[in-house]
Amino acid sequence: MTEPRPEVSLVRATVAAVVHEPVVAIMLVAAFFDGISGNPIHALLLGGVAIVLGRDIALGEPNPPVSLVERGGWVPPSWIVLGLSGAFAIVVGAFPRYSWPATAGVVAMSAAAIAVAWRGPLVARTVPGPLPRAGVIAWASVFVAGALWELAALLQQPSLTADSQQHPTISTLTDPALATHLGRTLIMFGWLAAGWFLIRQ
Repeated sequence: MTEPRPEVSLVRATVAAVVHEPVVAIMLVAAFFDGISGNPIHALLLGGVAIVLGRDIALGEPNPPVSLVERGGWVPPSWIVLGLSGAFAIVVGAFPRYSWPATAGVVAMSAAAIAVAWRGPLVARTVPGPLPRAGVIAWASVFVAGALWELAALLQQPSLTADSQQHPTISTLTDPALATHLGRTLIMFGWLAAGWFLIRQ
């Protein structure tokens, strides 16, 4: 029996990784709905990360938990990162929502965070053990319920790109806060702070 070509085996392994790895599947689903809802840039970013992550899983090449300190890099103190994040949020928050300057700023920051986080946590840490089954089920139930509610609201809108106050999506609910410079700045700063916390983990 002829062995499959390496590229065919990689494709099969990548598909298997997508099927068995929830994070990859979730990101692909999010990319799909972002795409059909008129957010092609978000869809490309989410889909691209999902594909590359699936490929890494398929190749069996997980990123080693090596810190930047251990490989000779410098990890800035959190107060510097948060200060720069505040300045970034003020500048980008000055632009209207979905404008090209705001979109470019978010995409650039997201790409930079992915590049930094891809090699593992910034600080040395022990690899955590298996998560408690009860906790996994509880949090998975919350996220699935939220996703189903969002999907139901999206499908009950007049169209995929038109908002509905009768069946609001999360984006529609956040519109009032994102309508002002202060609201956009605060939400973006919170997004950056949460991202820095996750990168350090």
